[in-house]
Amino acid sequence: MKFSLFIVTLLLLSACDIDGSMRANSKDGSAVDARVIAAKSGCMGCHAVSNSVYGPAWKLVSQRYLEVPDAKEQLIYHIRTGSAGRWDHVTGGRRMPPQKGAISDVELAIVVDYIMALAAPKPAQAAATVESEPPVETH
Repeated sequence: MKFSLFIVTLLLLSACDIDGSMRANSKDGSAVDARVIAAKSGCMGCHAVSNSVYGPAWKLVSQRYLEVPDAKEQLIYHIRTGSAGRWDHVTGGRRMPPQKGAISDVELAIVVDYIMALAAPKPAQAAATVESEPPVETH
């Protein structure tokens, strides 16, 4: 039984958009943890990183909540209690059922942190600029 669950998890991981893009977009290296947690908790049955499946793509979620001050708390609340009407243009009106027992608070925070990191601005690479002296005025 455990072996079957392991195989199903591997298939989900390979079939969903949760490979290198998760690692590349993660700000603290916890993407691997987020990927495993999401797969074992059933998140990837309805969501993918870049493509909307049954629910919205996580990149869309991240973009929507990017400038929201309490985004993490809102996402955790909507995941725990379920959600309807917020993504009808993507889901066709299907609602997200409450996820009260599917994932622990600690694991949910890891997944939500990953989702939020998807649209976070990447650190700008400092361009090498050479400061020149101001022009000397001549009269």
